[in-house]
Amino acid sequence: MTSSQRGAIRLVVALLIASLAVSVVFALLTLLFRHDVLAYQQARRPDADPHTLAMTLWTRPIPVAVVAVLYIWVVRQLLAGAARAFRRVRIVSVAGLVAVGWVLATAEYPPWLRVVQGVQLAVLAALIVAVNRRVVRVAFAVEPDPRPRNRRAALLLVVVAPFVAEVSLGNIPLGQAWVVLFFLPIYGGGALFIREVVRRTGGGLANLLLLGVAYGLVEEGLALQSLTSPHLYGAAGWAPSLFGLNTAYTELNLVYHAVFSITVPVVVVEFLFAAHGTRPYLRRGGLIATGVVALLGAALIRLVVPASEDPGYTMPLLAVLLIAAAAAAVTVLALRIRVGPARAAEPESDDARPAAPPRLPIGAASPRPRIGATAPRVPTVAGAAAVASFGFLALVWPFAGARQPLFTHGAWSLLPMAGAAVVVAATLLTLRRWSAAPDWTPRHLFAACVGAVVGHTLFGLAGNAETPADRAFLLAVAVLTAAAGATALRRTGRTTRVPARS
Repeated sequence: MTSSQRGAIRLVVALLIASLAVSVVFALLTLLFRHDVLAYQQARRPDADPHTLAMTLWTRPIPVAVVAVLYIWVVRQLLAGAARAFRRVRIVSVAGLVAVGWVLATAEYPPWLRVVQGVQLAVLAALIVAVNRRVVRVAFAVEPDPRPRNRRAALLLVVVAPFVAEVSLGNIPLGQAWVVLFFLPIYGGGALFIREVVRRTGGGLANLLLLGVAYGLVEEGLALQSLTSPHLYGAAGWAPSLFGLNTAYTELNLVYHAVFSITVPVVVVEFLFAAHGTRPYLRRGGLIATGVVALLGAALIRLVVPASEDPGYTMPLLAVLLIAAAAAAVTVLALRIRVGPARAAEPESDDARPAAPPRLPIGAASPRPRIGATAPRVPTVAGAAAVASFGFLALVWPFAGARQPLFTHGAWSLLPMAGAAVVVAATLLTLRRWSAAPDWTPRHLFAACVGAVVGHTLFGLAGNAETPADRAFLLAVAVLTAAAGATALRRTGRTTRVPARS
């Protein structure tokens, strides 16, 4: 290692220690002047619970102590020349910049404490620059990622995700179409990041859906606070709440985000770029940047939407911790679980060991299909998905002037909610059974996604659009979606068929 490389590494170590020192100073100042900080926050938010505000002050020293131990460990490995430590510093520096920026933008601290946060933000920015210098990368023998990438597919996914999730349902009126720009980072970045993680870990449709649930918990629970808010979107009045949770709204959005924000856009783009297969669209740096953009997108909607739609509400700390824990648990499950299509039982010898299934495109037939099973025709799959999509939304989303699902009142709203859960379970089981047929292809799953989008757009036309222009727009979206999907299916023909494998 040359002297210039050793000097560059020492600079990185110095910035790590400086960042930790500023964090410790901020924590100590917060605790020493906690009464002044609480008085400042109480003056800014007179309706806030003083006990909750006081509890949040004690949450900073604990992470600082944990980070101190981790920093010492990483610094020792970095000085020893460990490549793993170098990668950890690159990740920690970006994550720290996002976290400090989030606190600086959202937390209400006195101006003199904000100055300390600004200093830490500058130190972390300098750390990012220092650790990514060429001389440091060469010192740790970091080679460029040789894997191919597909920027066109990645860009299309970034655009398709917010269009499917927000525009095609009519959540954004035609006259306010520019608002979609605020949702582009979290929807586009989130869908692309999740797709890359699933493909890098060898996951499939079940993993996409589970990570979509985790995405919904982060966006709705932590960014918008809509899962517990008593005011936002009037969701608290849809159905009886459970431990402060808006039950009907939670059921709707966790399913909706899993399907329409994540899974449908990913399946559609993968079908259109079938030649790229299951390979990642991004290299390592692009993956990290996409994750950062998604986090910044969450911060953006946290600052924009609640401030205008639900001013004055702050989610209780316990609810924040529980929702964050739930999102983390679902994420871990999604990264570990492997679910294959259903298949008929086959006799095996006592010493037979099942071989690991080959990596297949999302929607491909099972490598061990069900004997005698036959997949329905592609139009049938599309029609069934459209009906299921429309039915689920109609059961759980109040529309046509109703204040609770399906025009119910009080606890009776639990009945259509149960019906919506049955629709989801039946749809998943049916798709799993169909996908085990030897003639099931990615064309079938693509058709299911197109049908689901058409169904949910028709529901938006019936229950979400408020002006003739919005109705005309959604009708055009439904027709064009169906036409574009049919054209894509005709062009592919049977070329995407994946033959059964024994």
